[in-house]
Amino acid sequence: MPAHLRAELGQLVEAVSALSGMDFRRYQRSALLRRVLHTVDQEGAGSIAGLVSKVRTDRDCLQRLRAAMMLHVTSLFRDEGYYREVRKNIGFLATYPSSQLWVAACSTGPEVMSYRILLHEAGLAQRCRVYATDLSESAIAQAQAGQFEDHQLAEYERNYLLAGGQGRLTDYCTRVDGRWRFNAALLDDVVFGVHNLLTDASFNDFQFISCRNVTMYFDPQGQSRVHTLLHQSLRPFGYLGLGLSESLMHSPYREDYRQTHPGEPLYRKIR
Repeated sequence: MPAHLRAELGQLVEAVSALSGMDFRRYQRSALLRRVLHTVDQEGAGSIAGLVSKVRTDRDCLQRLRAAMMLHVTSLFRDEGYYREVRKNIGFLATYPSSQLWVAACSTGPEVMSYRILLHEAGLAQRCRVYATDLSESAIAQAQAGQFEDHQLAEYERNYLLAGGQGRLTDYCTRVDGRWRFNAALLDDVVFGVHNLLTDASFNDFQFISCRNVTMYFDPQGQSRVHTLLHQSLRPFGYLGLGLSESLMHSPYREDYRQTHPGEPLYRKIR
């Protein structure tokens, strides 16, 4: 990254962090740059320096930029091989009278619904409480609504079947007013809340934590901080799910985990 862009991006990150109360300083600069440059074009700011000036005087621009910097990319049963591996291992939750599963950085909700369907098909839906958290209040609101669009149905159905689905996706949702809505029973025992992985503390003990496709956007220090939180929150012999592009490389506790299957980012905490 050219020095002038790095300097301007640093100024923008400091400004947004101060004005919004949301700390972006531990995000990888290369990942932020793509989103920021797109916003420069969308806002007609001319440059990152121009965007810095605009966010200081335009609250709406600040909110749009903040949303862009927290880009949410998600899908039902995203990475089907990972969910097939989860399906093989999730039965261990039956060894507990009750259990807790945390979907960290849950975005707009498809990942939460993926786990709820898996739990239902494993006969564990009534025995496992799911906690779903995200940094974005608007994303949490969408996740709570449990809805998706017509054009997403074919992709979601395909992913579900490739992930080992035992029926049809439409067994779990109903078309209402031109949109698909997941059955209310899938949202039972889901606790939604806002949580910042970089700054907030552990809030429970979990047998399973899913934190997928988020740590890759943090710098090494940020990744270490998040993995420390996850390690503190995961009970011994519990499972940790990451994204395909993520690893435990920056975890201070990487020796405490064993991968369940080569190529799939599902790990068991062995101590």
